[in-house]
Amino acid sequence: MIGRLRTVDLVAAAGGFALLAAMFLHWYGLTLPDGRALGAEATAWQAFSVLDIVLALLALVPFALLYTQATRDSAAVPVLFSVLTTVAGTIAALLILYRIANQPGPNEFVDVLAGAWLAFLAAIVVAVGGWGSMRVEAMPGRPDRPVEHMPAP
Repeated sequence: MIGRLRTVDLVAAAGGFALLAAMFLHWYGLTLPDGRALGAEATAWQAFSVLDIVLALLALVPFALLYTQATRDSAAVPVLFSVLTTVAGTIAALLILYRIANQPGPNEFVDVLAGAWLAFLAAIVVAVGGWGSMRVEAMPGRPDRPVEHMPAP
């Protein structure tokens, strides 16, 4: 099963894992107008009510790609999950970018911390891995059909 996995599928799954991990990092911090940090920080789980669940679900899509690539003999389902992974990564990156530009609370008091930027980069890795998975046609570990069963050119 592991021999069927391609590098781009592993990249997409690594991006999904990194996105899930980044949601536990600090995304926002509070500062006073004079620039002093208040020390209050919030993770994605603390700052959002629905978006955190949406991002977690989008981060799980590359794992479905990895599973289908490893277990299916047909290329149709893994190709579908390659497309879904690309879309999920793009949607996650756009949602995170929106929350970076429009953070919760007044802009003069809320700072965007490294966790949000790492999540954004992880979402881009998911999208790039899914796109790369669509581009790679090789299906390693799958037996080729006998020539007599292939259509004529």
